[in-house]
Amino acid sequence: MRRLVLAGLVGGVVLAGCGEDPDRSAVRGYLEQVNAVQAGQQRALGEADATLKAYAKGTPTDERALVRVEAQILNAREAVAALKPPAQARKVHSRLLHVYDVDAGVAHETLRVVRYQGAAPHALEPLDRASARLRRDLKRARTSGSQAAALTRFSATLERVIGRLEKLDVPVLLAPAHRSQVRRLQATRRLTAELRTAVRKKDSQAVAKLLLRFRRGSESKRVQRELSRRGIADYTSLLRGVAAAQTDLGRAQAELNRSLR
Repeated sequence: MRRLVLAGLVGGVVLAGCGEDPDRSAVRGYLEQVNAVQAGQQRALGEADATLKAYAKGTPTDERALVRVEAQILNAREAVAALKPPAQARKVHSRLLHVYDVDAGVAHETLRVVRYQGAAPHALEPLDRASARLRRDLKRARTSGSQAAALTRFSATLERVIGRLEKLDVPVLLAPAHRSQVRRLQATRRLTAELRTAVRKKDSQAVAKLLLRFRRGSESKRVQRELSRRGIADYTSLLRGVAAAQTDLGRAQAELNRSLR
């Protein structure tokens, strides 16, 4: 991941010394202000950058650290936004603010991902216990009625789990995986209803076929691992937006440099 913001803007622009015209003087003053603001924020932004880099490499990161990262970026952005650029530097100013916006967006989405990856397994937790109980109850059941009752209990757990998942704040990066998980559980719930009907009808052939499908669809741990892998992989797509914003800022700097030669 690239650094969060570009420091040293004055160093990237050629400006004259004594006797410079008012336009050059105004640009110089603005860029010196930007550098002063960034110098004051250097430590905080360095910590924020290190935190996001660590997360991108798979290092566990808690919510508090990410809340602090987002606040640090937004504070720096607010300080830069308070500056008044001269006309020649407005494009650089706009591009620099956009870099902060993109970085803040990355930090916020990272926070949402971390929160979701903590909440989703908790929401799914009852399903593993319910699956184990269902297997035990079906093994012990001696009548179709007791088998149907076990399936009814499991279906109720599925409904609760689906309800929990649907209440989560789902980050954009994990939305496809989340929808896939919900659809999978909804399909399992429908399959449970079909199996319960077959049990009540004592249709042994249908029960056997449905049980095979059921056992493949009622596991959740593998899906949890898949959610985590997808989240880390898809997270890198956000970083391309950071690179693009940095590139646009560099181009604006180069244009300003050429205009002042």
